[in-house]
Amino acid sequence: MSAISAHAGGGRASLDFEQALERVLVLAGSVLEAERVAAEACPGRVLASPICARLDLPGFDQSAMDGYAVRTAELVPGRSMAITGRTAAGDPRGSLVPGGVHRILTGAPLPQGADAVIAQERAQRVGQEVVFAIAPPAGTNLRRRGEDVRAGQRLMSPGTLLDWRHAAMLAAQGIDEASVRRRPRVALLSGGHELRGTDESLAESQIHDSNLPMLAALLGAWGAAPRRLPRVEDRVEALREALREAAADADLVVTTAGLSVGEEDHVRRALEDLGGSLEVLTVAMKPGKPLAVGRLGTSLFVGLPGNPQAALAGAVAFLRPLLARLTGAAMPVPLRARSSFTLVRKAGRTEFVAVRLVQRGAELWAERAGPEGSGRLAPLLGAGGLARLEAPVAALRAGEMLDVLPFQPIPVAP
Repeated sequence: MSAISAHAGGGRASLDFEQALERVLVLAGSVLEAERVAAEACPGRVLASPICARLDLPGFDQSAMDGYAVRTAELVPGRSMAITGRTAAGDPRGSLVPGGVHRILTGAPLPQGADAVIAQERAQRVGQEVVFAIAPPAGTNLRRRGEDVRAGQRLMSPGTLLDWRHAAMLAAQGIDEASVRRRPRVALLSGGHELRGTDESLAESQIHDSNLPMLAALLGAWGAAPRRLPRVEDRVEALREALREAAADADLVVTTAGLSVGEEDHVRRALEDLGGSLEVLTVAMKPGKPLAVGRLGTSLFVGLPGNPQAALAGAVAFLRPLLARLTGAAMPVPLRARSSFTLVRKAGRTEFVAVRLVQRGAELWAERAGPEGSGRLAPLLGAGGLARLEAPVAALRAGEMLDVLPFQPIPVAP
């Protein structure tokens, strides 16, 4: 890739969305190295090595409820039987006395000789004797050893994005650490003399920077380790030093704005001065037409547009798949939803529309979250994802199916 691609100049042809995504993904190269971390720190990390069961779950035949362990062949409905023992969860396994029954609590080991448990609600107890109205079949109210998990069974495959469910299984298996991919280190950088932090007052024509807090939160939810750098002045010298610092300890540097060919946009020049490579693409997508991809030393570089919804679309459409490629995770899969709205537009661009996701009966519906406008933040407050309209589609009718890229990760088997 040349230091500055011809795509950065005027009159450049547009790339379709899939071509642009491939340009981004090809940056990733090899998957990040693995590290071992404590099981409780695994949620949000991507598994690097398979996890196989050490133990059967349950580890022994046990009662599924409070009641009485019995030998079904000895039961006679309406006949009084003596209670000859008691076992609670955590007690050693007992033995069932022939002709008797055994008081048992949920999770307790099934006494030797018993083959069913009768719930206490279905028994009439008087002192140390009990009468049953029915004789259930063998196996009633039992959890058999290994019926949930068998020792040696593969539980989790490499590429799995771990969450609370995996933490529970690791604990149940007595596994206290796992091999996971290192979190991608992402440096976030924004420039612009109009931007101010939340702790700063605004002068006329100035705004608070909402992009970096938004991107930091999204990247963190997607398994990265984001780091926000101080705001940078719109000068080549300042940008050059900021990019040098960002790339020193980052797998990926992300900037917002500063990507057009205007005289106030200096990111390309600063990156070139540092020996980096950069390609500024015109993507046939809405919002978020300009996209920069490149390298700076060992760091990858992605530049997103400055308008909030454009930056969001770029993050969901490009950064999230790039993080998956870096960590070896399964690629994000869109949800299928039925459109609640109609949209007539000019075909030719992939369009991303903020939508609310609503479950109606057995179907998932996508409702438009608010009016159009890449600078609007209010529609995002109720949105659950971005609906993707493919480039050839000129009209979307209510009731038609569409793809939705959710903001939060959904479970995907690698």
